[in-house]
Amino acid sequence: MHHSPAPPLTERQVQVLLAVVEQHVASKQPVGSKQLRQRYGFSVSSATLRNEMAFLEEAGYLYHPHTSAGRVPTAEGFRLYVNRVREQPLPEHREASRVYESECRRLEGRPRALMRATSRSLCALTGYPSIVMTPSRSKDRFKTIAVYPVSTHNLRLSYETDTGKRIEKLLRSPEPLRADQIALLSRALAKIYTGKIVGELSAVTGTDLAAAVADIDLPEGLLFELRRAVESEEERDIYVDGTSYILDEPQFQEVASLRAFIETLDQHWLLRETLLPAADAERVTVIIGGENRVHGMAQCSVVAQAYARTGTCAGSVAVLGPMCMEYVNAMAIVSLIANRLGEAVTKEDLYT
Repeated sequence: MHHSPAPPLTERQVQVLLAVVEQHVASKQPVGSKQLRQRYGFSVSSATLRNEMAFLEEAGYLYHPHTSAGRVPTAEGFRLYVNRVREQPLPEHREASRVYESECRRLEGRPRALMRATSRSLCALTGYPSIVMTPSRSKDRFKTIAVYPVSTHNLRLSYETDTGKRIEKLLRSPEPLRADQIALLSRALAKIYTGKIVGELSAVTGTDLAAAVADIDLPEGLLFELRRAVESEEERDIYVDGTSYILDEPQFQEVASLRAFIETLDQHWLLRETLLPAADAERVTVIIGGENRVHGMAQCSVVAQAYARTGTCAGSVAVLGPMCMEYVNAMAIVSLIANRLGEAVTKEDLYT
């Protein structure tokens, strides 16, 4: 995942930022210079720490929620923290291992029960809402795929699979489309996806399409609709548990943020969209704030890892929470559970 270059920081500034993030995650409160000096053993004065924090605020890593308060990490601050901590091996999580062995291992051979138990165990271990998404059972491949204009804001997606299915769906673009744009889109889709598994369309990006044909400029909302169009063909099960845990987070005391989060959890195709970046990643993926593809998750963080990895058809294990998430703990638990579940899936067929 691409991130804009960060302003250069001294090692002390990095250490101050890491300390602010850790203290804020622990307390859920703004962090002041005196706290840092007392709790983290900085040898410099509180005044020097205030200067470093002021620089970090100017650089976009911290912000002042109130004039007289301490500082809180921004999404960029959390990103730098996560990038730093993931350079080290994840800690062993014996409790997660024990819980999986006692609650889930006995259910191998009963896929639905195993997925449900895994989801429940995951939220209990982390204290965050959890998701377990099964791999796609659909193996249908595109035989043909095309789009056709219907009106300035509407177009028709039409495709046939190698198993003889013929699907047509109406897509709506948030911006008006020209005939030449639709023709380019149709050519690009045919070039990229003919012969590929239908579910792979769910990962389409503007960059993919532009690389397939001459430059093509499409609204992100249309790409979102394209990805959504194949959701019903994916044949996945999604298990969600621990939704009430989010009520304990100060970040979600604001009704608008809570509503957007709950609405996303209620729509499985949005959850699938949220988890797609983890599908073909080699290790645990952390998505913070505005990095999320789904608007309702713009104030959240997602820690996810694929299992039974087969590109975008992989299953995923994830926890969702506030940006002040306990990242190291969440990453360690999600990674362990995903790896254990992946071992179980190699033994039992979840595709039937």
